[in-house]
Amino acid sequence: MAGFGDSLAAMDAAIMASLNDGTAGYLNAAGTVLASGVEVILDRDVERLDTVSGMLDRAVTITVRKASLQPFDRRGAFRLDGKTWHIDGIATDDGHWLTLYVVP
Repeated sequence: MAGFGDSLAAMDAAIMASLNDGTAGYLNAAGTVLASGVEVILDRDVERLDTVSGMLDRAVTITVRKASLQPFDRRGAFRLDGKTWHIDGIATDDGHWLTLYVVP
């Protein structure tokens, strides 16, 4: 019988296999590559509440497995398909999956 960790890893692999938008390079704020081949999910037109103005904006997010980004640099970036996406904030962090607001 498979343990919980094995089942979780299998579920993560299935989610990424069906939803990923490719692999990206993960860079720190200085532009040094911290990880290559990081599977990412890129979502456009995600609703984001601007806490200053109270207005609802559209944003781009990248979702990754948190363990893929060690060490994590909040000012880092992802290089995906020749385009660099800079981390602009954390949308959600459940300790396992990390969804980040990103800007070109």
